[in-house]
Amino acid sequence: MKKILIIEDDPVVGLVYQRFLEKQGFATELAADGVKGLERVTAFQPDAVLVDMMMPRVGGIAVIQSLRADKAFRDLPMVVMSNACVPTLVEQAIKAGANHVIDKSTASPLAISELFYSLLKIGAENGAAAKGTVQCIRL
Repeated sequence: MKKILIIEDDPVVGLVYQRFLEKQGFATELAADGVKGLERVTAFQPDAVLVDMMMPRVGGIAVIQSLRADKAFRDLPMVVMSNACVPTLVEQAIKAGANHVIDKSTASPLAISELFYSLLKIGAENGAAAKGTVQCIRL
């Protein structure tokens, strides 16, 4: 069973994604902010990360940068979600190492689970997840 770490400061949004991804066959763990997410990644050893861009304490960009700097997580598939899908933030996320950036306000949980199925398949075939070069995906 593939594991996804969800890092989301809104407990309702986090729970919606967590429950849906679990129904789709993923094991999940929810972290309430970037600091807790960085603490949990080593213990949980996820196959992928879904991280909110804007969070208190440590935001999504900083989480991605920290994980990409760690050899153990350099190739970990990471999807950033944001309500503020403006080109500069999307570029920052991709430059930091996000595989994809999605528009939280329009992305359905089903579309997100399909994106993870695709990312994890690519990661298994190529030894690393494909890097995103896309604009904000409105799923």
